[in-house]
Amino acid sequence: MPTAPVSTCECHADPVCDQAQFNAQDIVATINVAFRGAASLADPSPTCPYERTDNDCSSSTDVLDVVRIVNVAFRGADPVLEFCNPCP
Repeated sequence: MPTAPVSTCECHADPVCDQAQFNAQDIVATINVAFRGAASLADPSPTCPYERTDNDCSSSTDVLDVVRIVNVAFRGADPVLEFCNPCP
């Protein structure tokens, strides 16, 4: 069962900040930023100051970020290998 939403997240690929890592809601949020111009919250971690939807820390959220989160959520890819700052 997912935990209650929190106000900040110090990881990528959890843009909805619900700590239910790598789920469909996170994919939708990443797609909204990449293709619809929705605003994304910044990652509060000083070591990786990118948007939470910028899974590869390339300075923008794009189709590659969508592919990475889909690979983890639905294909079982290792988040440590896919994301620059994965959720613990």
